[in-house]
Amino acid sequence: MSGPVPIERKFTVKLHRLLIFKSAVPVDTTHPSHFVAPEMIQTSLEKVCVAWVSYLQDFVNQTTKLFGTPELPWKGTERAMVSSLAAAIIRRFPNSLVVEEGRVPRTGKATWGRCDLWASIPDLTHAGTRFSFYLEAKKSDRSKRPEALLAFLKSDRGLSRLFRDYGKSHRNPISKLSAYTKLPNRVHEHYVIGMLVTRLKAVKKDAAKIEATLREVFENRQAIALRNRSEGEVQKRKRSLGRLPTVAVVVLPNDVSGSGMIASFTVFGSAGELRAK
Repeated sequence: MSGPVPIERKFTVKLHRLLIFKSAVPVDTTHPSHFVAPEMIQTSLEKVCVAWVSYLQDFVNQTTKLFGTPELPWKGTERAMVSSLAAAIIRRFPNSLVVEEGRVPRTGKATWGRCDLWASIPDLTHAGTRFSFYLEAKKSDRSKRPEALLAFLKSDRGLSRLFRDYGKSHRNPISKLSAYTKLPNRVHEHYVIGMLVTRLKAVKKDAAKIEATLREVFENRQAIALRNRSEGEVQKRKRSLGRLPTVAVVVLPNDVSGSGMIASFTVFGSAGELRAK
């Protein structure tokens, strides 16, 4: 007696990837980038984003075949996004090192903390070098329409969340020197990156509006909400985001569901030798 005949599922869900956004490098010599070689930083981040999108496409296609409907990681928690990024790095770049939720001491503190992701990737732009970074991730809870994206990114729940998270490890919340710079037995060139994942209710025709919003935010001065620790009050200070290299990837489905995302990567700090003098 023969068993049930397996049903082969042939589903493919195409993700539409807009051009990966890279913020313009400042041309004003009196207010240059805070870091050495910002173009190199963006090129490395772009390679990481391309690898990530490729992994997400494969994930969507395979889960569609397995379950009959696609699973979109950006509908889950920030943990799902970080783990998929880690998987993409390991898959694409041989000899990479990646650790999620790594236990690391904080400069000037007796306690230990955790970092969402630490990665060290070989030879992304120059042979014999490594592109290493600590990454802290935040994710929006609700999907945003393109017309509401600008207000969200400028709000206390948008980019300000990344600044506050970065500032927790510093006495000076605007310091560009990484809090991990002088960790015992862990001295290496590295960056500190804030990743903000924002779910989008959008379609391909919204591409131009989304890109214009990203340029408005990441290439200009913005009011950032920084918490005053002693008084518990939120104070806003102007920050020129154009001096912080940023790369963002926009992912939208080709169908009309409009369930996509933006993931931005902004460099907030680095080891001393990577800062502009």
